[in-house]
Amino acid sequence: MLTACALVCACPALAPRGPAWADEVDDAQAVLAQAEERMSSITAEYDWLQSQVDELQSQVDQAAADAMAAQQDVIAGRAALSETAAYEYRGGTTVSLLTVVLESESLTDLLRNMEYVGQIMQFQADEVQAQKERKERLDAVVADLNEKKNAQEQALADLEQKKVEAANVVADASDRLADAKAEQAERLRALEEQAALMEQARAQEEAEIAAGANTMDRGDAVSPSTPVTPNPDASAPGGGSGSSSSGGSSGSSASGWMTGIASAYGGSTDPNTPNPGTTANGTVCDDWSMGVAIPLSTPNARSYLGRSVEISYNGMTVVATVEDLGGMGGGSRKLDLQPGVFKAFGFNTCQAWGLRTVSYRFL
Repeated sequence: MLTACALVCACPALAPRGPAWADEVDDAQAVLAQAEERMSSITAEYDWLQSQVDELQSQVDQAAADAMAAQQDVIAGRAALSETAAYEYRGGTTVSLLTVVLESESLTDLLRNMEYVGQIMQFQADEVQAQKERKERLDAVVADLNEKKNAQEQALADLEQKKVEAANVVADASDRLADAKAEQAERLRALEEQAALMEQARAQEEAEIAAGANTMDRGDAVSPSTPVTPNPDASAPGGGSGSSSSGGSSGSSASGWMTGIASAYGGSTDPNTPNPGTTANGTVCDDWSMGVAIPLSTPNARSYLGRSVEISYNGMTVVATVEDLGGMGGGSRKLDLQPGVFKAFGFNTCQAWGLRTVSYRFL
């Protein structure tokens, strides 16, 4: 018995573990329990924010579709008013009134012809009012779209903050448990996995390039040395009024707006692109298509195919769809506008659009 006692006392490795070791275990348990509780709270908040982001994305998609429909109504109305303006330029109602007076053979003819001219003038007035109402509806729909997108951008920023908080919880627990035993180390790994899942949660799948796509390997419709026209709108979101020709994007991460150079391609005024052409996601590119291309060098470029994009230039907003990819000066240009888009901004050809600085954000 004495020999055994002496052996235990003489060999620290065989000595019973005392209060200091117990305190160490208790401290480790407390650190892990605190970290797990905080991670559970962060995860719950993250899941709620993710559901808000997804719900807002559905609302943004619907608002973007409504904006595109209202946009087409405005474009069609603009064409009708152009025809009316051309009619008036050629004489229009002035000639009609002279004809009424000179060719009426009787008072009955005069009254009937006056009624006819009056109907023409009323139609023109109604068309002007209808176009005004179409424009007001487009403005209202775009304002609603921007409100929803801004709310989603804020929710996305909050999601990023939760990822940071989760990473901080893991880092703090790791620092305090540098000498953690096997059980604590396993619980720490579980926390690390939760943080990693948050980081991977919004990874997007890349779309396949459509068979028969023939617009991606295209030359520039205008010379790359064409001067870049800055955005004349001093209040453009994302600092879009800048005159930089570098093509670099900048802007507010909170709102998602960026600035960059936009070129133009496609349709009958582009000698380097088939007309009609087949885009990367299989849609048609022609004189009226409302699509855009982004650079192939964009990270995860194919994941943008099919997404809506909001473009602001000279106080106007146009909503389009990302349908194509291209070289675009190695990414020095951020968007390539199809004819329907640059026509919506009031330009008739790729050459008239040239190279311009715009503000844009993906919806």
